[in-house]
Amino acid sequence: MEVNYISLFDYLGKPAGKDVGARVNERAREFGITCLKRFVRNKKYEGKVNLYPEAFLEYYFTNAEQVNQVYKDTHSWDGLHY
Repeated sequence: MEVNYISLFDYLGKPAGKDVGARVNERAREFGITCLKRFVRNKKYEGKVNLYPEAFLEYYFTNAEQVNQVYKDTHSWDGLHY
């Protein structure tokens, strides 16, 4: 089965922005998702963008609130509970 890799722009139909891009990239790394890179050049941006499996983006944006909350819950332990 061939994996279709697309950018956040391709998936969302608009620029995702640095904050969304950082959260998606962080979760992809956490889940062990392989990302590819593509160089783009247009009037507003020139540089490399990450490409993610389309199925991962579908899962992430369908479940983003729950995925991010689980991450916060599992990574918020500071060892100090009063």
